[in-house]
Amino acid sequence: MTIDFFEDLLKNPSIFEDESKLDINFIPEKLPHRDKELSLLSQLFLTLITNPNTLSRKILITGRTGIGKTATIKLFSEMLIKAAEKRSVSIVYVHINCRKERTSYKVLIKIVRTLNERFPKRGYSPQDLLEAIIDYLNIQNLHLLIILDELSYLINKNGDLIYSLTRINDDLLNSKQRISIIGIVRDISCLSNIDISTMSTLQRNIIKFKKYERIQIFDILKYRANLSLKKNVISDELIDNITEIVYKNGDIRYGLNLLWRSCKIAESKHLKFLTNECIRLGNQDLVPFSTQDVLMYMSSQKLIFLLAIIKILKKSDKFKISIREVLNFYNILCENLAVNPRSYSQLWNYLQEFKREDLISLSVQSDSIKGRKSFIEIPDISLSKFITSIINLLHSRGIKI
Repeated sequence: MTIDFFEDLLKNPSIFEDESKLDINFIPEKLPHRDKELSLLSQLFLTLITNPNTLSRKILITGRTGIGKTATIKLFSEMLIKAAEKRSVSIVYVHINCRKERTSYKVLIKIVRTLNERFPKRGYSPQDLLEAIIDYLNIQNLHLLIILDELSYLINKNGDLIYSLTRINDDLLNSKQRISIIGIVRDISCLSNIDISTMSTLQRNIIKFKKYERIQIFDILKYRANLSLKKNVISDELIDNITEIVYKNGDIRYGLNLLWRSCKIAESKHLKFLTNECIRLGNQDLVPFSTQDVLMYMSSQKLIFLLAIIKILKKSDKFKISIREVLNFYNILCENLAVNPRSYSQLWNYLQEFKREDLISLSVQSDSIKGRKSFIEIPDISLSKFITSIINLLHSRGIKI
């Protein structure tokens, strides 16, 4: 007789009031310790409501991963739309992850289809799409707020689109200002890859998000626990223990996921409250979201090379490994997988990208006899967790390791 797992699970009482409140994509009604940034954004964009379409705002948001940049901008955008609607001002916004939509065409077609979902996906040039956006905004009397999250990925691929969006009304005298832009980056060093005039435009208004302090992380986790869990499920002491884990890397998303996973473990043990053992077990299998985000949109070839680096590091039990050792192991791995290995120059480009994405550290050591050697390190992430995440992702793409 087949066991009905759902019926068995539904018989057990849950310790969640609403577990969706711990999802990293959930945006609560308030964001503890981000009032200052929300207030500043509101001041900068007030003119869009008081004097519609007379001004185009270009704002740059900077700060490390997992400190509430995206959540704050999403909440602000909803606040802006609601305030505008009350005053019969038409504003719409589109949030684009440039890590996912890495080409001008993909960004523009997403904007167009947000405005008009019936617009064809094929058959138009980027310039055609830009003109279609402006025409639609003019006809509908709309102002469009474009959120370009992970903007550095778009800049590295094609800075021309950023130029076009920031200069879209330059050729028209006294024209309506229909587009505002908020770019989100980890640091502003990526701006060095765009032209001086565009860089100047984006640098006029920069809002830097600071890393959460320890007490702030505690407040955020307690607030979300109160939203999602039933009473007396978790104590302040246990929230403080999770805070200590999160504070090491500063990624609040990791803390939310750890809290959720720990509670699921507690439920699997038929507990009515969280324990330290549940937190310890939950923390064993998690990889930081900042790393998962990068892996998700990485090509299979890059994933195989990264897997080779991690596997040889783990196998050697060394703190760092030479590039020569990595290349030897990578070629063996490609042979086993019946995959053509990439060229040395391509692999070197991969290493530079891994370094920019904080997946590895690269160091060069000089040897008076043998010359200079490059070494690779992987800081702050469990190699076993890393390997499992990459293998699972490759398996989902039909590549069996």
